[in-house]
This record gives sequence, structure tokens and C-alpha cells, in this order.
Amino acid sequence: MAWILMQQVAVIFLLMGIGIVLRKKKVISIEAAGMVSNLVIIIVIPSVIVQAFQRDLEREMLVGMGTAFLLAVLFHIMAVIVTKWLPRPRDDNRYPVERLLAICSNCGFMGIPLMTAVMGDVGTLYAAIYVAAFNLYLWSHGVMILRKTKRISAKELFCTPGMIGVGVGVTLFFLQLRLPALFTITLNYLAAMNTPLPTIITGVFLADISFTKALRDRHVYLATALRLLILPILFIGLIWAMRVPAWFPEAPMTALAMVICSSCSGAITTAMMPARYGGDASHGAALVAVSTLFSILTIPFVATLAQWLFTFT
Repeated sequence: MAWILMQQVAVIFLLMGIGIVLRKKKVISIEAAGMVSNLVIIIVIPSVIVQAFQRDLEREMLVGMGTAFLLAVLFHIMAVIVTKWLPRPRDDNRYPVERLLAICSNCGFMGIPLMTAVMGDVGTLYAAIYVAAFNLYLWSHGVMILRKTKRISAKELFCTPGMIGVGVGVTLFFLQLRLPALFTITLNYLAAMNTPLPTIITGVFLADISFTKALRDRHVYLATALRLLILPILFIGLIWAMRVPAWFPEAPMTALAMVICSSCSGAITTAMMPARYGGDASHGAALVAVSTLFSILTIPFVATLAQWLFTFT
């Protein structure tokens, strides 16, 4: 499994490299990349989520889905608590971005392709469930971090593309309604863009970042360490302490799926959302770049550690 993960992360790096080259050669502008990014957020990711829920309703699957959502929520609660002290609070516009990156994994752009490669359709479903919990966090506490407020509107929380996709997918799943073939084929084409399109666009966003400068910033290292190692390993320990892998036959795979999703590099939204809410967007892009660079080593390590521990639980 570690080798599969390493290969998939390497593929993602190659796709990002294409985006970097396209930006350096001025084939794609930052403005155009932003428009394509909106296309991915508004159309592609919801399509992936809806597609993932187009399956038969089985009791075993319901147990796995419920456990996956519980674990995804627990990870974000744990991450919020830990990052209240690490990184150390500072009164500047870079600290909120660092905290957001530490909590938010690239579960949509990176997690879904990784889970599909490792676990197939079931992996896609579990990744979609993690994305649902991620969206609940991002548009509630995540926005409050950037705004430095303690209030969020219900409209901002539930009317996002990701949450709409989850709502449609879950409704169709529990009612056991299958989309007509024409819509299913269209959905499949849209979902197929989830790996190449956002990954290439991520490369475009990263092309203007100075890795040399980013790697000299100690705050970048701490936030990256939290995102890639500290929080995922604490999550593994929490799952192990709760003996989740012993809950039901498929529980080890469910727990492993959530760990992989939680160990991805920093969410690309960390580079996009700060500009909207007054944070340091360039610092967010640097954090995403560095965490993506190191994730090729940390994701297989974290996944292998989790698989080994969960096997003997």
C-alpha cells in the first residue's frame, strides 16, 4: 500500500509540475487558474461526491459510513484543540493561515484520488464523507479563524457547493434513487476531471512561490509538521485508544481511510480563502507548496504506521 500511495503522490507532483510549467510559460494566468478553480469547486467536486453515493444501500456500508463521519469530525475537533496552542498565537495576519493549514487537509484535490487509487470505489465514498466533515469545519470554525470572529451564518455553512453535493448524494443514496444513464455518464465525465484539473491548477498557483524563501521560515515548518505528521499521528493514537479497528469487520479499513485523508498536504483553499477574509494569501500558498513537497514522504509513512497498528488492535 505504501508503494501505491507513493506512486499516486508522485503522479500528483507530475501534474502539478505541468501546471508550474504552464504558468512559467505564461500559457495560463493566475486569473484563468482562479476561474478553473471555481469550476472545480462548484461543479467537479460536487459531481465526485454525488457519484460516490450512487450505490446500493447495505447495512455494513451504513456502519462504515457512520464510523467514517464520526472519525472525520473527531479529527477536526482534536485538531482545533491542539492548534489552539500550536502554533503559538500571534497578532498578525499569518497566524490564522498557519492554523487553518494545520487543520485542513487537501482531502478533495488529493485525498479523493489517493483513496480511489488505494481502495477503489469504497475509498472514493469514504473520502467523500471526509470531505463532508471538512466542509462543515471549513465554512464554520475555519471562516471564524480567518475573520477572527465567533459567528457564522447558516447560509455560508450549508449553501456551499461541497455541502450541496453531499446533500444531493446522501438524499439519493438513502432513497435509493439512481440517476438516468444520460446524467450518470455526464457525472462520470465531470468526476474524471477531479484528479488532473485541480492538481494542474494547484501547480499554477504554486509557480510564483519562492520555495527558498518559504523554507527559511520556521513558522512554515511548524505548520507543515502539524499538518503532515503531528495531527495525523495523534489521530492514529486516538483511533487506537478507542479501539475503533475492533468495532466491526471493516473498521480497520474505515479507520485507515480517514487517517489517509487526514494526512494529505495542506488544502489549496488555504491559499485562496485568506485573500477573501483578510489573511496573508501568499503565506498560505507557501504553506501549501511546502506541505505538498514533503507529503510524498509523510503520507506513505503515516499510512503504513496506521495500517500496522490497526492490524494488531
